[in-house]
Amino acid sequence: MNFSKFFKSLGCLFCLSLILNGSVQADNKIENWVQINQTLNFNDSLGLFTEVQPRISYSEGELASMIARLAPIYTINSHHSVGAGFLWQGNFSPSASNETRLFLQYIFSHGAGGSSLFAHRFRAEHRALNTTIDKAYRLRYQLRSLHYWLGSSNLRVLLANELFFNLNTTAISGPVSGFDQNRLVLGFNYIWSKNLNSDFGYMNNYIRKPRSIEDRTNHIFYYCLNATF
Repeated sequence: MNFSKFFKSLGCLFCLSLILNGSVQADNKIENWVQINQTLNFNDSLGLFTEVQPRISYSEGELASMIARLAPIYTINSHHSVGAGFLWQGNFSPSASNETRLFLQYIFSHGAGGSSLFAHRFRAEHRALNTTIDKAYRLRYQLRSLHYWLGSSNLRVLLANELFFNLNTTAISGPVSGFDQNRLVLGFNYIWSKNLNSDFGYMNNYIRKPRSIEDRTNHIFYYCLNATF
Protein backbone atom coordinates (compact mmCIF):
# COMPACT_ATOMS: atom_id res chain seq x y z
CA MET A 1 0.00 0.00 0.00
CA ASN A 2 1.21 3.56 -0.81
CA PHE A 3 0.86 5.14 2.64
CA SER A 4 1.80 8.61 1.40
CA LYS A 5 -1.24 8.68 -0.90
CA PHE A 6 -3.34 7.07 1.82
CA PHE A 7 -2.48 9.77 4.37
CA LYS A 8 -3.20 12.49 1.79
CA SER A 9 -6.62 10.93 1.11
CA LEU A 10 -7.28 10.63 4.84
CA GLY A 11 -6.35 14.28 5.36
CA CYS A 12 -8.62 15.37 2.51
CA LEU A 13 -11.49 13.38 4.04
CA PHE A 14 -11.05 15.07 7.42
CA CYS A 15 -10.77 18.54 5.87
CA LEU A 16 -13.85 17.95 3.72
CA SER A 17 -15.79 16.84 6.80
CA LEU A 18 -14.84 19.99 8.67
CA ILE A 19 -15.77 22.18 5.70
CA LEU A 20 -19.16 20.50 5.25
CA ASN A 21 -19.92 20.64 8.96
CA GLY A 22 -18.96 24.29 9.23
CA SER A 23 -20.66 25.50 6.04
CA VAL A 24 -24.26 24.90 7.11
CA GLN A 25 -26.46 26.50 9.73
CA ALA A 26 -26.96 24.03 12.56
CA ASP A 27 -28.25 23.75 16.09
CA ASN A 28 -25.14 23.22 18.26
CA LYS A 29 -25.12 20.91 21.28
CA ILE A 30 -22.37 19.95 23.72
CA GLU A 31 -22.37 16.33 24.92
CA ASN A 32 -20.24 13.71 26.66
CA TRP A 33 -20.29 10.15 25.28
CA VAL A 34 -18.88 7.34 27.42
CA GLN A 35 -18.59 4.01 25.63
CA ILE A 36 -17.67 0.66 27.20
CA ASN A 37 -16.79 -2.11 24.73
CA GLN A 38 -16.16 -5.69 25.80
CA THR A 39 -15.23 -8.64 23.59
CA LEU A 40 -15.41 -12.13 25.06
CA ASN A 41 -13.45 -14.59 22.92
CA PHE A 42 -14.62 -18.22 23.10
CA ASN A 43 -11.84 -19.41 20.77
CA ASP A 44 -9.60 -18.02 18.00
CA SER A 45 -12.58 -17.46 15.68
CA LEU A 46 -15.75 -16.87 17.68
CA GLY A 47 -16.39 -14.00 20.08
CA LEU A 48 -19.20 -11.96 21.62
CA PHE A 49 -19.10 -8.15 21.46
CA THR A 50 -21.07 -6.00 23.93
CA GLU A 51 -21.37 -2.22 24.13
CA VAL A 52 -22.97 0.16 26.61
CA GLN A 53 -22.98 3.87 25.85
CA PRO A 54 -24.61 6.65 27.92
CA ARG A 55 -24.68 10.05 26.25
CA ILE A 56 -24.98 13.09 28.51
CA SER A 57 -26.13 16.46 27.15
CA TYR A 58 -24.44 19.44 28.79
CA SER A 59 -26.75 21.75 26.80
CA GLU A 60 -29.87 20.25 28.43
CA GLY A 61 -28.10 19.16 31.63
CA GLU A 62 -29.39 15.57 31.55
CA LEU A 63 -28.99 12.13 30.02
CA ALA A 64 -29.60 12.49 26.29
CA SER A 65 -29.66 8.82 25.29
CA MET A 66 -28.52 5.31 26.16
CA ILE A 67 -27.30 2.59 23.80
CA ALA A 68 -26.85 -1.16 24.36
CA ARG A 69 -25.40 -3.39 21.61
CA LEU A 70 -24.82 -7.15 21.40
CA ALA A 71 -23.16 -8.97 18.50
CA PRO A 72 -21.53 -12.37 17.89
CA ILE A 73 -18.28 -11.84 15.94
CA TYR A 74 -16.56 -14.34 13.64
CA THR A 75 -12.86 -13.68 12.96
CA ILE A 76 -11.87 -15.03 9.55
CA ASN A 77 -8.17 -14.16 9.94
CA SER A 78 -5.99 -11.33 11.26
CA HIS A 79 -7.40 -8.92 8.65
CA HIS A 80 -11.07 -9.83 8.26
CA SER A 81 -14.02 -10.32 10.62
CA VAL A 82 -17.82 -10.36 10.26
CA GLY A 83 -20.63 -9.98 12.76
CA ALA A 84 -24.38 -9.66 13.22
CA GLY A 85 -26.20 -8.18 16.17
CA PHE A 86 -28.92 -6.25 17.93
CA LEU A 87 -29.03 -2.70 19.33
CA TRP A 88 -31.43 -0.83 21.57
CA GLN A 89 -31.32 2.96 21.83
CA GLY A 90 -33.42 5.07 24.16
CA ASN A 91 -33.49 8.82 23.54
CA PHE A 92 -34.54 11.07 26.41
CA SER A 93 -33.51 14.63 25.46
CA PRO A 94 -34.58 16.92 23.86
CA SER A 95 -37.53 14.55 23.21
CA ALA A 96 -38.31 10.95 24.15
CA SER A 97 -38.13 8.14 21.57
CA ASN A 98 -36.67 4.67 21.21
CA GLU A 99 -35.20 2.51 18.48
CA THR A 100 -34.12 -1.08 17.92
CA ARG A 101 -31.77 -2.25 15.17
CA LEU A 102 -30.61 -5.43 13.54
CA PHE A 103 -27.25 -5.01 11.85
CA LEU A 104 -24.56 -6.77 9.85
CA GLN A 105 -20.94 -5.66 9.84
CA TYR A 106 -17.64 -6.39 8.15
CA ILE A 107 -14.24 -5.13 9.37
CA PHE A 108 -11.03 -5.08 7.36
CA SER A 109 -7.88 -4.10 9.28
CA HIS A 110 -4.25 -3.75 8.24
CA GLY A 111 -0.97 -2.35 9.52
CA ALA A 112 -0.73 -4.48 12.69
CA GLY A 113 2.87 -4.71 13.85
CA GLY A 114 3.79 -1.37 12.29
CA SER A 115 3.69 2.21 13.52
CA SER A 116 0.14 2.69 12.21
CA LEU A 117 -3.01 0.57 12.33
CA PHE A 118 -6.05 1.04 10.07
CA ALA A 119 -9.53 -0.46 10.32
CA HIS A 120 -12.39 -0.13 7.82
CA ARG A 121 -15.83 -0.97 9.23
CA PHE A 122 -18.94 -1.42 7.07
CA ARG A 123 -22.39 -1.73 8.67
CA ALA A 124 -25.85 -2.33 7.23
CA GLU A 125 -28.73 -1.53 9.60
CA HIS A 126 -32.41 -2.47 9.74
CA ARG A 127 -33.99 0.12 12.04
CA ALA A 128 -37.34 0.12 13.86
CA LEU A 129 -38.21 3.54 15.33
CA ASN A 130 -41.27 4.41 17.37
CA THR A 131 -41.56 7.74 15.52
CA THR A 132 -42.64 6.05 12.27
CA ILE A 133 -44.50 2.91 11.17
CA ASP A 134 -41.98 2.30 8.37
CA LYS A 135 -38.76 0.36 8.71
CA ALA A 136 -35.60 2.35 7.95
CA TYR A 137 -32.44 1.07 6.28
CA ARG A 138 -29.00 2.64 6.61
CA LEU A 139 -25.40 2.05 5.56
CA ARG A 140 -22.36 3.16 7.53
CA TYR A 141 -18.65 3.29 6.75
CA GLN A 142 -15.99 4.08 9.35
CA LEU A 143 -12.28 4.59 8.77
CA ARG A 144 -10.31 4.39 12.03
CA SER A 145 -6.55 4.86 12.26
CA LEU A 146 -4.05 4.69 15.15
CA HIS A 147 -0.51 6.08 14.96
CA TYR A 148 2.15 5.68 17.67
CA TRP A 149 3.02 9.03 19.25
CA LEU A 150 6.72 10.08 19.17
CA GLY A 151 8.03 6.57 19.65
CA SER A 152 5.81 5.77 22.61
CA SER A 153 4.82 2.11 22.99
CA ASN A 154 1.54 2.97 24.76
CA LEU A 155 0.19 6.27 23.40
CA ARG A 156 -1.27 6.51 19.90
CA VAL A 157 -2.91 9.31 17.95
CA LEU A 158 -6.51 8.45 16.99
CA LEU A 159 -8.08 9.71 13.76
CA ALA A 160 -11.46 8.40 12.65
CA ASN A 161 -14.32 9.37 10.41
CA GLU A 162 -17.70 7.68 9.88
CA LEU A 163 -20.31 8.41 7.22
CA PHE A 164 -24.00 7.42 7.46
CA PHE A 165 -26.40 7.10 4.48
CA ASN A 166 -30.14 6.39 4.66
CA LEU A 167 -31.38 4.05 1.93
CA ASN A 168 -35.10 4.93 2.10
CA THR A 169 -37.52 7.66 3.10
CA THR A 170 -40.00 6.81 5.84
CA ALA A 171 -43.28 8.36 6.94
CA ILE A 172 -43.42 11.68 8.82
CA SER A 173 -40.87 12.03 11.67
CA GLY A 174 -38.69 9.23 10.31
CA PRO A 175 -35.42 9.23 8.33
CA VAL A 176 -35.13 10.67 4.83
CA SER A 177 -33.03 8.96 2.15
CA GLY A 178 -29.56 10.29 1.42
CA PHE A 179 -26.76 11.55 3.61
CA ASP A 180 -27.65 11.17 7.30
CA GLN A 181 -24.67 12.16 9.45
CA ASN A 182 -20.91 12.34 9.84
CA ARG A 183 -18.71 11.64 12.88
CA LEU A 184 -15.17 13.00 12.90
CA VAL A 185 -12.96 11.95 15.85
CA LEU A 186 -9.62 13.49 16.83
CA GLY A 187 -7.93 12.16 19.94
CA PHE A 188 -5.64 9.62 21.52
CA ASN A 189 -5.64 5.94 22.37
CA TYR A 190 -3.75 4.66 25.39
CA ILE A 191 -2.75 1.00 25.80
CA TRP A 192 -3.12 -0.04 29.44
CA SER A 193 -2.33 -3.71 28.86
CA LYS A 194 -2.52 -6.38 26.16
CA ASN A 195 -6.31 -6.67 26.64
CA LEU A 196 -7.25 -3.12 27.66
CA ASN A 197 -7.03 0.27 25.93
CA SER A 198 -8.88 3.60 25.95
CA ASP A 199 -9.91 6.22 23.40
CA PHE A 200 -10.34 9.82 24.49
CA GLY A 201 -10.75 13.02 22.52
CA TYR A 202 -13.15 15.24 20.58
CA MET A 203 -15.92 14.17 18.19
CA ASN A 204 -17.65 16.49 15.75
CA ASN A 205 -21.02 14.90 14.95
CA TYR A 206 -22.96 16.62 12.16
CA ILE A 207 -26.54 15.36 11.67
CA ARG A 208 -28.70 16.24 8.67
CA LYS A 209 -32.30 16.96 9.71
CA PRO A 210 -34.34 17.55 6.53
CA ARG A 211 -37.65 17.50 8.46
CA SER A 212 -36.48 20.24 10.86
CA ILE A 213 -35.66 23.92 10.44
CA GLU A 214 -31.98 23.40 11.26
CA ASP A 215 -29.49 20.58 11.05
CA ARG A 216 -27.61 19.64 14.23
CA THR A 217 -23.96 19.60 15.27
CA ASN A 218 -22.92 17.80 18.43
CA HIS A 219 -19.58 18.83 19.97
CA ILE A 220 -18.68 15.75 21.97
CA PHE A 221 -16.14 14.93 24.65
CA TYR A 222 -15.57 11.27 23.85
CA TYR A 223 -14.22 8.44 26.03
CA CYS A 224 -14.21 4.73 25.15
CA LEU A 225 -12.89 1.75 27.11
CA ASN A 226 -12.03 -1.31 24.98
CA ALA A 227 -11.59 -4.60 26.84
CA THR A 228 -10.91 -8.11 25.49
CA PHE A 229 -11.18 -11.31 27.52
